[in-house]
Amino acid sequence: MTIVTLQRAWSLLVPLAGALAAWAWLPEPVRAWQLLLAAALTPLALVALLLTVEFAVAATVDPRRPRTSPLRLLRIWLREAWVSVRVFLWRQPWRSGFAEPPLVRDAQRPALLLIAGFMCNRAAWRPLLDSGMLQGFNVATVNLEPIFGDIDAYADVVHRAMEKLRVDSGAARVVLVGHSMGGLAARVCLRKHGDAHVARVVTLASPHHGTVLGHVAHSRNARQMASGSRFVDRLRHDDHGRWARFTTVATRDDNLVIPRSSPLLPGSKQIVLDGVGHLALIEDPRCWQLVVDEARAACSAQRPAAAHA
Repeated sequence: MTIVTLQRAWSLLVPLAGALAAWAWLPEPVRAWQLLLAAALTPLALVALLLTVEFAVAATVDPRRPRTSPLRLLRIWLREAWVSVRVFLWRQPWRSGFAEPPLVRDAQRPALLLIAGFMCNRAAWRPLLDSGMLQGFNVATVNLEPIFGDIDAYADVVHRAMEKLRVDSGAARVVLVGHSMGGLAARVCLRKHGDAHVARVVTLASPHHGTVLGHVAHSRNARQMASGSRFVDRLRHDDHGRWARFTTVATRDDNLVIPRSSPLLPGSKQIVLDGVGHLALIEDPRCWQLVVDEARAACSAQRPAAAHA
């Protein structure tokens, strides 16, 4: 099943369920505006409930030091909720078929592969692509599908997309940027296929050491991301020398990756942001700027080597 199929079904069936519940529970006569209001509020209420549970678990398991003020936490929650509603109810189910920026065949032009995370598709990157900050880059996106598959298999999906980008753009090496599970897929890709054609890997809120919320999930890939899972344990035996090629980004206010230090790999370039939740991170201008800076620096450093590749 594709992400688009699942999220289109969700964006239609959940409002329908809300309208049917209102029809059954409201006293007669039930008016059309009441049904429409129930249909609109039901998915919003579900998103709000899920985020409240996530932030509560994060605050309990890995409380911030110093503590975040209630007003600041509310702002972070509202921003995460707004991004989640737009991503899962509109952009990903109905706006994921946009054309990628045209590639320019130029070996000196940095090539960037954007890898979406769990329950996300390429549309999650649309704000970054629309921002204009990636002008001067050759950019491609990739979906990790099937939606509830194996992260080890996703590594092959990433490798194929990376090789296609290299061939189409003429780049000797590619910068991989992965959000959440996308960063793990990139990491496994290097383990399986080597890093000869990778200039840099930037992972954004990726659960390199697992997340406690993976224990309550049921899909194969989500369970792999659980802290202490066999998959996470196997990742510990990666070639640690390769981690110097990574930039790992975490947010102190992550509501999904818990503990919040999990996205940071020892030996990598570590960057910690605050004031932003897990999904909202990929719409944060600070995150966009560091992706641009890391990609440019990596490609500039690789140019002499590429000339002899």
